[in-house]
This record gives sequence, C-alpha cells and structure tokens, in this order.
Amino acid sequence: MQQSVNPSRSTGRLVRLVILSVLGIWIVVGAGVMLALRGQNEAAIRPLVLGASAPVFVLNDQYGHRHNLADYKGRGVVLAFLPGRDGNSLAELRSLNATMREFDTLGVKVFGVTQLPAEAAKALHDAEHLDFPLLTDTDGQIARKYGAVSDATHPGRVSYVVGFKGEILLPVQDVQPAQHGKQMVSLAECCLDETTQQTAKNMGKPIADFQLPEVRDGNSVSLLGDKKQQATVLLFVSALCPCSAKYDERNVRLAAEYASKGVRFVAVNSSFGEKPAEIADDARRRKYPFPMLRDEDNVIADRIGAQLTPEAFVLDSKGILRYHGRIDDNRDALKVTSNDLRNAIDALLAGKLPSKPEQIAFGCAIARAKPIVTFGKE
Repeated sequence: MQQSVNPSRSTGRLVRLVILSVLGIWIVVGAGVMLALRGQNEAAIRPLVLGASAPVFVLNDQYGHRHNLADYKGRGVVLAFLPGRDGNSLAELRSLNATMREFDTLGVKVFGVTQLPAEAAKALHDAEHLDFPLLTDTDGQIARKYGAVSDATHPGRVSYVVGFKGEILLPVQDVQPAQHGKQMVSLAECCLDETTQQTAKNMGKPIADFQLPEVRDGNSVSLLGDKKQQATVLLFVSALCPCSAKYDERNVRLAAEYASKGVRFVAVNSSFGEKPAEIADDARRRKYPFPMLRDEDNVIADRIGAQLTPEAFVLDSKGILRYHGRIDDNRDALKVTSNDLRNAIDALLAGKLPSKPEQIAFGCAIARAKPIVTFGKE
C-alpha cells in the first residue's frame, strides 16, 4: 500500500504541534503525579519515550492466533499493557471496546497485552465480548521491552500509540481506565493526522488475471473466470480473523444477491499459518457460494497490495480496479451506516465510477510468510 498526505490538513500542522506540546506536558505531569502516588515497584516503570522504535514482537492472542507487529506496517497501532483482570483493567478494556468504531474509522489496530495465561485471557476476552485481540505475553518479555513492568512480578498499566513506521508517537502512563478508549482515540487522531486513505497501488489500472487452487477441491480457479461478468469482487478473508468472520454472512448475501446481475465474487486467503484444511472446513461451514482460493506465501496479496482481512477490491468489466477498502463501516451488521462495497458495485452496474473509490479498511493484518517491510526494531 502507498500513502499520501491529505493536502486539506496541511494548514493545521501548527495547531497540531501546539496540541502535541500540550499533550506532552499533560502526559509528563500526569505521569509524575501517578508515579508519586504509586509504590516503589510501580515507580520503577519507565515507558518508551516519544520517537523511540517500537520493539517488534510476535505474540499469540487468546485463541492462539499469531500476531506479528511488523504485519501492521503502514497502520497506526494502539498497544494497551494491562496488569491483570482487576477492576481498572476491566474498565479499560470496556472503554477501548466501546470506541472500536472510532479506531476503525482511523484505520488504527488495537491490541490489549496481558501476562495472563492463554486460558484466562480467552475467558476474559469472551466474557467481555471484545472486538480486539488480547495478546498473551505470559513471561512478560515484551512488557519489559516496552517498559511496562517494574519487575518480574509487577506488570504495569501503560499504553502506546505506534506510528506507521514503527515509531512511538505517544506513551501514555496516566491511563484513565473508564475513559481510556476516548483518551487513546483523541491521541491517535492527533498523532495520525498526517495520514490519509490506504491507496491501492493499482487503482484505475487493470489487474492481471491469476489462478489459485480452490481449497475445497484443489482445482485451479482464475480471478476473472470467463471474463463475461459486469464486475468482479475480490475479497481477502481469513478463517481465523474474528473481524473477517463477522463479515461472512454479509459477503454470502451480497454474492447471492449480485450473482444474477453478472457480478463475480472470489475470496482469497493469503494469511500465513492458516492450513488449507481449516480454510476449506471454514468455507464449507459458512456455505460460501463463491470460490475460496489459497494464496500460498502471499504471492497475490503482495502483487495487489492487500494488507487486511476483510479487504475488498472491485474490478469493472474490463478488469480495471475501481474500488478498494472496507465492505462497510461497522463490524456490527446492525449498526452499519455506509454500505461502501455495495455502493461501488451499484455504481459500476449503472455505468458510473464509484463516488468514493477508496475507504479505509479495518481488520486483522494478513500474516506474511516473509517480512516484506522493515518495522521498528527487534
């Protein structure tokens, strides 16, 4: 993916610098007050400083799925280190979860990081119905790299906004648990203000046809099929990503609705570590009416520039990319206010170009077989 700076925001840079300065003073003063009130162990916590490289990590979430920070190159990331499952931690998790819509709009990925065992993390995640992963740092190794512990037995409460190049934009030690979601959204809005849409590198250009194996029968299937369709929808999905799973029913309904209108749907799984058998089982269980293709080693994802699941690419009748981004604007199907993928398809069927050719996608990063970017430091 490429990024470009939104010209309309450039005039506000001075204002943002002032805001950042005030925020910096607020954070330092707040941290000082909090440190003065905490005990000796807590006072030893020293978070990473503004501008430091975010240490790269690979951690499993509550379900055992792997998350590599390097896979989120080009996106903002919020990391919330939690001491446990005390009252403040529960309030913090609930607050972050309540503001996931705002994070999604910003294109920011949220992770909670806990030293709880995987089983306890899963119980907590499920009990709270969280829309973001809880990463299990059971030995505290990553917490120590991020300065989120005072010693081996005293994890701390620290959060970070990590920038697109893996830099620490803001360390937050004065966490306000019940308001932490809004607190981090506000900071992310300020610090990530220079970014714009994730821009597809092939927008307005033809996408070369390709063939991949269908996971359910092993037969080779091409993206464009017989090339007689009015439009082609290419969906990057995952059998393990919770956000991708929330869109399965919507994708099935869309494909069924538009099949008679000459729209071809093709799904591709490019996530490293997901086994063909489990992808096939998932496709059968969800009764996908469209091909489910396996992109081993991310070859197609890299070629097209796909980064997330779910992520949609819409091609016109000539195979030219005309829309890229999210399917709609909310993980919760009952709260959708903008049907972006549907709008793009309808525009093409009406002989028009989509009025909004790109909308920021959100979801899980596609795990790469080999890192294709440099992000932060080890």
